[in-house]
Amino acid sequence: MSKTGLSRPGAIQMLAAATLMVVAAVGPVYLAASRPTHEWLMVLNGFPALAMSVAGIALLVLYFVGFLRYGSSKGYSKWLGFWLFFSNFPGFIALLLLPDLKAEAAGLIKQVTSSKPPCEVSV
Repeated sequence: MSKTGLSRPGAIQMLAAATLMVVAAVGPVYLAASRPTHEWLMVLNGFPALAMSVAGIALLVLYFVGFLRYGSSKGYSKWLGFWLFFSNFPGFIALLLLPDLKAEAAGLIKQVTSSKPPCEVSV
């Protein structure tokens, strides 16, 4: 059975990483807006800034691995996922729009095995 949507490997991984990246990007802005001086440049420093940077890198790696897994689950090379990752949003859209090679191959195999065998002619 062909996996589609969020049931495909890497889909939930990419969705979770993208959601957490948005939260991590909006968090410091929200913290700065809640301060009376609105010092958005000085909100995070020291250990919180380091933790936020490490979390951002970890989320980026998680998103990257999700790209590789999603591309390979559609039957494409992981190299395609690697190169599409670098074009970010257009690459994500292209990855979603690529046809599923594994489903096409499974359909061809099913078609070949379900066809009637040729009649044998004895001489």
